[in-house]
Amino acid sequence: MGGETVLVVEDHRENIVHLVNNVLKPGGYNVITAMDGRLGLKRILNDNPDLVILDLNMPGMDGLEVLDSLQERQVDIPVILTTFYGSEQVAEKALRLGAAAYVVKPYQIDEMRRAIDKALEDRPAPRTPPEPEERHTLEEAVSLTRQVERWARDMDILTRVGKALVAQLDVKRVCSRAVEAAIYLTRASHAFVLLLDEEDETKLCLCATRGPDDRSVRSIREPIESKLALQAAHAGQMLVSEDARYELGLAKAVGQELGYLAAAPLLWGQETYGVLLAGRDAGKSGFGEAHLEWLSGLADYTAIAVRNAQVHQQAHQQDHQPPGIDERAVATLRAELAQLGYELQAARERLHNLSDLLASDA
Repeated sequence: MGGETVLVVEDHRENIVHLVNNVLKPGGYNVITAMDGRLGLKRILNDNPDLVILDLNMPGMDGLEVLDSLQERQVDIPVILTTFYGSEQVAEKALRLGAAAYVVKPYQIDEMRRAIDKALEDRPAPRTPPEPEERHTLEEAVSLTRQVERWARDMDILTRVGKALVAQLDVKRVCSRAVEAAIYLTRASHAFVLLLDEEDETKLCLCATRGPDDRSVRSIREPIESKLALQAAHAGQMLVSEDARYELGLAKAVGQELGYLAAAPLLWGQETYGVLLAGRDAGKSGFGEAHLEWLSGLADYTAIAVRNAQVHQQAHQQDHQPPGIDERAVATLRAELAQLGYELQAARERLHNLSDLLASDA
């Protein structure tokens, strides 16, 4: 095929560039873009593209909410939903809401091409676009039920990401995965993992970061200054800044000033290992309460994972043999992880119950 118009709805610029340059332009497609869910929905209704490639997690309105709105308006247009972390539950709901395909990032170019070809081949006959007066509903707030569903979905993702983190036995990999997960769960523009210097707890070391222009996480091992991060580490609690332009060390690391910034200490037991930070570009809105909760929960998992990896590496250095973790340390880590998992599971069940209650009252 070729010549069809494809709308890409994605809030990370580097993902759009990759998709356009490696898949869509070589295929001869016309491309239009939108960088958040609400704008994407407007462009679908106004521009009537032949195909939509829609990211799951975006600020304002996520991919499932866009699909739900299209279904409510009886708009028949092929949609390919993409996401970084795969989930059978999300895939099932996406297909139930009318998605033509569900593709997990990072995908192979041929995989996306096949999904596009099939979606265009199977697309329904065009419908008459909705009347202009119907479009005013785009400005209505997302319902509480949908918000609860999103929270429950993110809680499930957080639990699975946390288990994957704790399974890592390399500090660098733990930091990289934590950065990816922080961006995904909080819809942040930037994320950082800073670890405290083992000999001087007034100093921080930048270990991993990623911004909207980075194709992947950058693993770094260099000193960095961050007043907010150091305060969060010493206070042992989440701290938030609505204007982080004074954070010159972080600005230098990412090449631009930051706006809203949240810092969650990597705290477990009586020890602080570092700080997990999520930030947004200057001028963008801050994080919601749920985003801060996800960041705090992810920081707890990251702290356990960092401690686990450090114990593993220390044992390996001492023995100069294939590593083995002290049984008491393993038992302690398992108990801590089990307790954290129990608390997260209880929170997720409360959210599911609330969602069911709201649905029954609707």
